[in-house]
Amino acid sequence: MRIELKNLIGLDGSTPTFAQTYGITFDQGVEWAEQGLEMAREGRLDEARVILEGLVTLNPRSPGYWYALGSIYEAQELAADAIQAFTQVIQRDVRNTEALLRLGVLQLKSGDPAGLESLQKVAKDTRSENASLVARAKSILSVSKAA
Repeated sequence: MRIELKNLIGLDGSTPTFAQTYGITFDQGVEWAEQGLEMAREGRLDEARVILEGLVTLNPRSPGYWYALGSIYEAQELAADAIQAFTQVIQRDVRNTEALLRLGVLQLKSGDPAGLESLQKVAKDTRSENASLVARAKSILSVSKAA
């Protein structure tokens, strides 16, 4: 699971988030996110989920919070919730290839043909830093077409 610090505060700034309205600082958000991720690493997924759900409520524009929450939902085998969270990531950060890959895999597992479209988008990513994600998407697509 990864959270990019630049994504912890709402990006568009058109309206204040709950966190901004009630004075939750960037540093506090980072600290809480780190605590939640540490709990997840320790296998304390229910506690981590509570923290990340709270952070998403405080700042729903943060793709980093949504990504972390989606990862926790996925680990808890809550596929519908994970799909919703990764969809939120993509709506906020269209270049998040990792979230798109995870979304596509979850969609396929749940029988949603939109998963193929998500994976095809990943397979077309030309950024070198995403080469392993692209290779994984292509591999999944080749197996899906063969089945």
